[in-house]
Amino acid sequence: MPQSYQINEDTDLRIDKHLCQKFDISFALAQKLIRQKKVKLNGAKVDPSHKIAKNDKIELFVDLKNRNIAVKTQIGENSERFKNFMSYVIYEDDNLVAINKPSGLAVQGGSGIKISVDDYISVKNWQLVHRLDKDTSGILLIAKNNEIAEFLTNVFKNKQIQKTYIACVVGLPKKKTGTVNIPLKKKFVKKNEKVYPDLVDGKEAVTHYKVLQSFEDHAIVELNPITGRTHQLRVHMKEIGHAIVGDAKYGGKGVLRPKIAKRLCLHAQKIVIEDYFGKKLKIECDVEF
Repeated sequence: MPQSYQINEDTDLRIDKHLCQKFDISFALAQKLIRQKKVKLNGAKVDPSHKIAKNDKIELFVDLKNRNIAVKTQIGENSERFKNFMSYVIYEDDNLVAINKPSGLAVQGGSGIKISVDDYISVKNWQLVHRLDKDTSGILLIAKNNEIAEFLTNVFKNKQIQKTYIACVVGLPKKKTGTVNIPLKKKFVKKNEKVYPDLVDGKEAVTHYKVLQSFEDHAIVELNPITGRTHQLRVHMKEIGHAIVGDAKYGGKGVLRPKIAKRLCLHAQKIVIEDYFGKKLKIECDVEF
């Protein structure tokens, strides 16, 4: 049964921000729960930006209160788990933190996810501004305040950031450099969300690639996404016949190569912001698959 309550005072607060204040959760988590239909307003799904009003009824299909207490008990600032999380930090200033996220650590909570990056950073009231897949490792930027969160969100939205990934792919690409321009669209198949090429209704997706090293049956490539679609790099490499090693979701069991690596071989290696408060910001972290 969902938990429900009524708004008893005049307000024009956005529903996502209301949830943040009432349940002390992160902005990213509030938005995700709304998108997943785990929050309803007056019995209907709404957008995260929808403003609530007096007498509105909110239904929760997740126990936010107890979840938040449990999470913060496990990962308070003085806990060993939180200290271990902070060991991933590779850059920090007054505005943002960058971590080298390990493969296997989810960025946000969801089905089967006990602790995520979003849970850890909620201890500090920091905010996510972009995402990495659970099994993708590498640089993840985290905002320390609302102002920098808005700034970084706009940087990503307006493509004013350069992102470089390193991947290990199956087979040897014939061309040492190239561009993949294949529109993509999310689709649900038996309740599972996947991304597919769609030349009619898909959103623009462009990736530049360059072969860095070639081996007998696999290669190390550099990937530069121009757009930021979900699973873009994984689908694009699969579509040109060179799926990423370990990516069974898109490449099938044939791309599982435990002798090469027992993980998804995709790593966010470098981020460059040309104008970061008047200077160039470059953050790098290498990987060995």
